[in-house]
Amino acid sequence: MPTNKNVSLLKNIKPFKQGWRIEVKLVHSWRQRTNYGGDTLELIFADETGDKIQCTCKRNYIQRTQRDLRLGEWRLIETFSVSNATGQYRPTNHTYKMSIIEDTSISQSSFVCDDNFLSFPSFEEIGNGTLKTHFLIDVIGQVTSLRDIQTVQVFGKDKKKVEFRLMDINGESIACCLWGKYAEQLEDHLQQTNDANMVCLLRFAKIGFYKGEVQVTNAFDASVILFNPELPEALGLKNVPNDEMALSLTDPKKEKRVTRYQVGDWNDVDIKSISEILMATVEEDCKIICSIESIDTDWNWYYQGHDSCKKRALLIKSKNGNLVENEKPIQIALVVKDDTSTCKLMMLDTIGKVIVGCEAVKLWDGSYDEIEDPEDLPQPIRDLVGKSFCFGLTLGSENVSAESEMFLVSQVLSVDKILQIKKNSEPITHVTDGSSIMSGGEVSPPEKNSLSLEEGSSTPFSKRKEKDQLDQTSTSKKMCTKLIKMEKIKDD
Repeated sequence: MPTNKNVSLLKNIKPFKQGWRIEVKLVHSWRQRTNYGGDTLELIFADETGDKIQCTCKRNYIQRTQRDLRLGEWRLIETFSVSNATGQYRPTNHTYKMSIIEDTSISQSSFVCDDNFLSFPSFEEIGNGTLKTHFLIDVIGQVTSLRDIQTVQVFGKDKKKVEFRLMDINGESIACCLWGKYAEQLEDHLQQTNDANMVCLLRFAKIGFYKGEVQVTNAFDASVILFNPELPEALGLKNVPNDEMALSLTDPKKEKRVTRYQVGDWNDVDIKSISEILMATVEEDCKIICSIESIDTDWNWYYQGHDSCKKRALLIKSKNGNLVENEKPIQIALVVKDDTSTCKLMMLDTIGKVIVGCEAVKLWDGSYDEIEDPEDLPQPIRDLVGKSFCFGLTLGSENVSAESEMFLVSQVLSVDKILQIKKNSEPITHVTDGSSIMSGGEVSPPEKNSLSLEEGSSTPFSKRKEKDQLDQTSTSKKMCTKLIKMEKIKDD
């Protein structure tokens, strides 16, 4: 158990607050530079149960973080942000990832555990396609069918490459390809030892495919390679007979980014079932008709605005009575369902205000303390449960390629149209553009296509003219022509 009752296990940390306290071991770290994230320090932490989580440290905090952390040592870490973990190269299977922030504190821990927290899937699992390829894995095997190290041109620069196979204790093998510094490390090891039965451990390896065959490779700079490690798994592999098996050559290709055009008219977008979007293979916009099953309280119902966001801030009184700029835009995570399945949706401020009926600051209780009980939600948000909506969704690369379980809501098209069914009536259940009848009352709907992901792109309800709002009883207003269901209600 954790050494302190206030320490949380990694499986329990969620995005709704920053005031977490964890006791973890630094398993791995590397520097990373991307066009969208800049220069960062990436860290892998493990707690005593073996659960691991990725942590990102931006350039401003790298120096102090490196000073306070040591590879293989345990630390107490307090106050950090938590967000969704996505991407094609996820070093852990944790749903979330951490980020070091200005208020993060790192202190010594008295906990002692020498476990390396390795986890080796079987070669059968790797080879039969049952593992999700966006999760990095640990793999160990004897090096066989080793080919000559090559120098190839990659983006106009020379890079070393080596191909071989890894064989497990049962004689099963998988193809392996190392690039760059990892190929150089293997070359150096061979020059120093001339080891005929070399065992290779590749940690945080990427599963890929070439010509129908599974292949593992280093995940850019995120991987760790060790030769003949002092592990129980390595001892048996040293004595496995080395055979010469053919190796399928790889031909790395650039990933092509699929450009998804912004939707022009949501009436022209197809309606899909939840089961269909869960199996989506193409980035696109679509609509779903669903009911809200619950509020996902892993997430806070608002997020704190920052100066860099360039969003309109509100003047509120601080603790000392002075007026300060503050913004608490709405973000609501929903669990929704239809007849086929369930999924999670994320609504940001512009969309959230539409269905909640007000801004987050009006629901705020005035407390500056972090939320300790995520189940304690404002009543207008609780009231959403059980209501039905037609949502316009944006299926991004994180949903299609990285299998993110959270879908972003880009538009609210209609809200739980309740038909007043009278005796001998024949109602037609359909989606009406702008319909906004909810259980227990009405709210003003947005104009068609007035909502977008860009903050401030829609006109606030308070500034809309009455003539701009959709008239649900008008026969001249264009109705959505997509027929969803027809029912004939018979008298009992």
